Amino acid sequence: MNEKHIEKHFKRLIEKHGGLCLKFVSPGTQGVPDRIIITPTGHITFAELKAPGKKPRPAQANMIRKLEKLGATVHIIDSITKAEETAHEILTT
Repeated sequence: MNEKHIEKHFKRLIEKHGGLCLKFVSPGTQGVPDRIIITPTGHITFAELKAPGKKPRPAQANMIRKLEKLGATVHIIDSITKAEETAHEILTT
């Protein structure tokens, strides 16, 4: 199981329930999370997807801290099970 497979599964789960799961690319800014999630109710959150057992790199960890300090939620997902649990949590909040 690799990161790409986990990310694809997570994206499908969010979109299946009417949400958006947008790839987050910010040229010139290191460490932004992989995905911005917008639920059908307008809730916005972020997801960083990793291969099983992998942790965010230092630039990613720094950006996650910055986003959380601003009140954002950032989910770190490193398995299919975590993707399913996180999608359920996001979509029912």
